[in-house]
Amino acid sequence: MVAVSSAALRKRKTLKKGIQFTLMVVGQSGSGRSTFINSLCGQQVVDPSSSIPLPTDSSEERDFHLREENVELEDNEGVKISLSIIDTPGFGDSLDNTSNFNIITDYLKHQYDEILLEESRVRRNPRFKDSRVHAIIYFINPTGHGLKELDIELLRKLSGLVNIFPVISKSDSLTQEEIILNKKLILEDLKYHQIEYYDFPYDLENDDNETIDTNSYLRSLLPFSVVGSNQVFEIDGELVRARKYPWGYINIEDHELSDFVILRNLLLISHLQDLKDFTHEILYEKYRTEALSGGGLPDHLTNQLNSSNNSVKSHYNNNDYKSPIIKQENQSELGSPVGFVSPSPIPTHNNDTYLAREEQIRLEEERLKAFEERVQRDLLQKKQELLERERELREIEERLEKESLLKNEN
Repeated sequence: MVAVSSAALRKRKTLKKGIQFTLMVVGQSGSGRSTFINSLCGQQVVDPSSSIPLPTDSSEERDFHLREENVELEDNEGVKISLSIIDTPGFGDSLDNTSNFNIITDYLKHQYDEILLEESRVRRNPRFKDSRVHAIIYFINPTGHGLKELDIELLRKLSGLVNIFPVISKSDSLTQEEIILNKKLILEDLKYHQIEYYDFPYDLENDDNETIDTNSYLRSLLPFSVVGSNQVFEIDGELVRARKYPWGYINIEDHELSDFVILRNLLLISHLQDLKDFTHEILYEKYRTEALSGGGLPDHLTNQLNSSNNSVKSHYNNNDYKSPIIKQENQSELGSPVGFVSPSPIPTHNNDTYLAREEQIRLEEERLKAFEERVQRDLLQKKQELLERERELREIEERLEKESLLKNEN
């Protein structure tokens, strides 16, 4: 009998089951989001959009929304990666982008709420899907002036909520000296505004030399500067993804010209599990602690939990309870948009579990209602902050007027 090590068994199980990873890509129209997604996956996942929205574009086309794409990838060792990509078409195209910010942050918080609710159930769903976002790629336009007000406002809201990777897009439009200056200015802005981002943490006492050297090197590259391409060319007998210019080609995987291949490898290979662990052990635990600091679950989650637990007890006592099997029907083909990201799939069942389906639909409606209420609360808070700011400005104006009058009298 051949003995099989536990490590080999774990690897075999991972190969069969695969790894789930969720990535959100945020950037204004024309920042290269779509091209980056296609380059990252090595295939056409989303249709490239036009570079910059024109004033004649209809408001419907420019409306901001979240869009999910699911891609199955496989690394060099045969490990399957189920990659969920949350795209953000229309971001930053409005004069007032407050609602854009709220939609993104509320979506991230809602995924944490789903985990918190599932952990608190009497009877958990064995098919529950963890939809937490493990990393955000935030594209910064190569202006040479650091972060814009739009960047700062959103990044401050995301700080401490998700792993942020600031990325300079379309770096082939900059010289090497300009890239270095851009990185310096962006890091200074991040520090000044106290914005937390993933800086490849390591422990000098506990981590091995390889981990320390690798993370130290990756930290020195932040923010990453990337070049993407939707086209593949044959160069020197090899098919490469590149950008074509009158004077030649730029291979996007040439690490001397772009950090793309480094970013791709750390996201999908070297730091994939680190990002998932950091999300669960640090970011989610912080959110969970704050949510429970009031002595229990937030009200909107408590109501959902009580309803769900009562339903479970009723089915169980009648010896008629069946654990629902969640399925997603009518999944879109690879690369087709699926509209706004639904917080969780609606289950389908046969006639024998009609009551369970009705209960699940009702819970789904409650989740959506809670999501909407959170958006309204954030908007109300923003309005109150603006009113307070106006009051402070009026007080300053009155004080300055009084000081001016006193000076004139003297």
